[in-house]
Amino acid sequence: MRFPSLFRLPKYQQFQIKPRYYDPIKEEIEERTERIKQELDGKETGNYHPAHISFRRKTKSAPMTSMLQLLIAAVLGMLILGWLEFGNEIFYYMLWIIVPGYFLYRLKSLRKQK
Repeated sequence: MRFPSLFRLPKYQQFQIKPRYYDPIKEEIEERTERIKQELDGKETGNYHPAHISFRRKTKSAPMTSMLQLLIAAVLGMLILGWLEFGNEIFYYMLWIIVPGYFLYRLKSLRKQK
């Protein structure tokens, strides 16, 4: 309970802030929906100008990507283990395996093109 006073005491001022939140994705969705609504309204009135809207993915994923990554990881792992076991000689052995394999692969791909 407060006693009456001759002096006026200031009231506590409360800090009030209205948070502003910016979401660019939400704004883009709202702009698109407004544009689509305008296009649909224009279609009904006869002022229809279609805009190309594509919801397909822009990139195509290669089906053999994970297999290629697995192959590269296996080759690198074998190369490291071979280097730890045999030293620098493993690089000469790998050349004897990789170079003919590469040429066989290129020869098969050239035959498929013809």
